Amino acid sequence: IVGENGAGKSTLLKLIVGELTPTEGSVIMGTKTEVAYYAQELEILNEKETVLDNVKSYDYTETEVRGMLANFLFNGEEINKHVAVMSPGEKARVALCKILMRRANLVILDEPTNHFDPETQKIIGENFRDFQGTLMVVSHSPSFVEQIGVTRMLIIEDGKAKVKNFSRELLEYYYYLNSDLV
Repeated sequence: IVGENGAGKSTLLKLIVGELTPTEGSVIMGTKTEVAYYAQELEILNEKETVLDNVKSYDYTETEVRGMLANFLFNGEEINKHVAVMSPGEKARVALCKILMRRANLVILDEPTNHFDPETQKIIGENFRDFQGTLMVVSHSPSFVEQIGVTRMLIIEDGKAKVKNFSRELLEYYYYLNSDLV
């Protein structure tokens, strides 16, 4: 999902997940739709818990949990670190790991790469590339979007939305519009 800052991208996601109520119309989800939502505010994390405690509640073995955490760059004693003392980038990695472990069939990501350098973006993208469900992503990072295999774009412009086939040039245009360069 792309559009200029303030076009309504995050609002659309919040309407879809039920955090906001539409003033007109309605949002109807399929009865078998399981949604996992990554918001920029990272409210899915319990800051009083460790990395491991934040993700271990799902039906995985300890080996599977440790393997998944390693995929998100948490190894050894790092998994016992309390979330409250972590950097924004570390917290984002924990939240994204937690999202992927939910076994949802619709994953909604709102600017998931904001706190990452290009190398970390690449590693995070590798984790989402093989996701078997539907990914809905607000991002202006062309390399991340290409890496996860996006095929279509929802463009929000002038209060209207239209779907187009993925175009790196179009994504770069919106990235430029939303950067400090304009």
